[in-house]
Amino acid sequence: MNRTVSEFAVLLGVFLLLAAWCASGWIAADPVPDRPFLSGMAAIALIVACAVLLYLTNDRFLTELSFFTPVAYIVLATADPAALWFTPFHGAALLLAISLSCLLCFCAVHPTMACLSGTWVSLGAASLIFPPFLWLFPVYAAAAAGKAEEKSKFWTASLLGVCLPPAIYAGIIVLLDDAGAATAFFSGFWERMTEVARTPLHFSAATLCRIALTALAVLLTLIRLLGRLNRYKIAHHAAISRIIFLTLAVCLLTAVFWPDRRTAGLVTALPVSLLLNEYFGVSDRRKGARTLAVILIFILIAERLTYFI
Repeated sequence: MNRTVSEFAVLLGVFLLLAAWCASGWIAADPVPDRPFLSGMAAIALIVACAVLLYLTNDRFLTELSFFTPVAYIVLATADPAALWFTPFHGAALLLAISLSCLLCFCAVHPTMACLSGTWVSLGAASLIFPPFLWLFPVYAAAAAGKAEEKSKFWTASLLGVCLPPAIYAGIIVLLDDAGAATAFFSGFWERMTEVARTPLHFSAATLCRIALTALAVLLTLIRLLGRLNRYKIAHHAAISRIIFLTLAVCLLTAVFWPDRRTAGLVTALPVSLLLNEYFGVSDRRKGARTLAVILIFILIAERLTYFI
């Protein structure tokens, strides 16, 4: 009974801290009429949905049940207050989270057509919002092809799945008697897919420190995991190796194509939070990991304080 009460107290404390973190972001962003309260609530709802999906993914494919993954995602995704106001990219991030989860399910647990279809359909839907996501097609294919028993069915399902959302979208527009809009959308698709982000980089010192420390934590995690990868069980090994692969691919894609650097954490934190859980979230974490986590927390707080200065 005492253990249950203690666990509830910890969860309540984490919830209150996350609520205070998001509230401070809203205040720091100084909302104006074009960024109403409902926009903030919609953004938070989608961010929490991503966090819950990551929590379930961590529970199913990795060795330990940990709240570190969803908490890390919420904190890293909302480190910049700009992420606390709804944009279409919030929807793209959630669709990518679904796609990543289905891919890990296919590669590590159930190599079924249902998981495969979920992977490609959600990726195709995400590409309608952010076309460069289609560059993940060969990355996904390389990660999943080895698990497919029948290669012909795999490639057929992959191509049909990723093309299904654009086909449905085009069909809806045509039914609405706006064929010109559908033609304009798809004629400019390749241009949007290859458009490199040119957003100027104006980061504060605290933000640069946060990015550098997160990158350092990811690097340390990679070193630790690569040294222990052969000790994991088959499903865990398959999940971790794919997460490493996807972390590098998603971060590179976001760095090159994401139009708003302030909200890039919505996407990069998806695989990164899963990866960092293997370094910070496990019960046998070392003193160095705890020290790095404390430093990162102080940097995050310092970064948030800079928005009030």
